[in-house]
Amino acid sequence: MHKIIIIGTQPPCPRCSLLTIVFKDKIKKIGLDVELMHLGFKDQEAIDIAATFGLQPGTSGTVAQLINKPMDPTKRIESDDESEFNDEYSNYLSNWSYELDESLREYELKAKEFGILMTPSIIIDGHLKHAGSVPRMSQIDKWLSELK
Repeated sequence: MHKIIIIGTQPPCPRCSLLTIVFKDKIKKIGLDVELMHLGFKDQEAIDIAATFGLQPGTSGTVAQLINKPMDPTKRIESDDESEFNDEYSNYLSNWSYELDESLREYELKAKEFGILMTPSIIIDGHLKHAGSVPRMSQIDKWLSELK
């Protein structure tokens, strides 16, 4: 059995929630034998997993404190564009957009430099696949197809 872990916030933020829903839905549709877990970044198991990569779990807020650059809450905007998630997952998009991820990109890029495994993080079968933003749907599909 494969194992997918999403390390995020608890309760899940819009990004972490969307990822968990998308993975759960796609795993079911494809019929994969996968254990899917969502861990809060402060959970001991998440801390232990991050340590295997030489990192500690944290959020964009954690990184913002470390680089001494507060996040600009005015950049947390909803998107008017047509996201690749809109059709199937529109009920879960009210507080997330690629613009939100883009506004946090600076923190995502600095995270590893400061030893942070930034949420949301995706670990598949013990391999860190992505951290710090919502990956494109095509990337999620690729990772899941590799588990067939």
